[in-house]
Amino acid sequence: MIRLFVVVFFRFFIIALAIYLALTLLKKIIRKLQGHSHPSPSNPQQKQHPKTKEDYKDVKDAKFVELPEKHTEDHQDSHS
Repeated sequence: MIRLFVVVFFRFFIIALAIYLALTLLKKIIRKLQGHSHPSPSNPQQKQHPKTKEDYKDVKDAKFVELPEKHTEDHQDSHS
């Protein structure tokens, strides 16, 4: 009985280790393909350039229309 338990536990441990290694390897491969690698600790992080402010002309030229308040529409519907 104990021998069976040890064999089952050993198999479970080997399968869990194999799945963990396979998923870790898959994760590394996906990161390589996407080009996202962890920066090495010896290299200082690159300074990020501040984003330049962009002006959107379509928003400046837009004409906005005031919408009626929602509660006044509800009162008109209930009186009809």
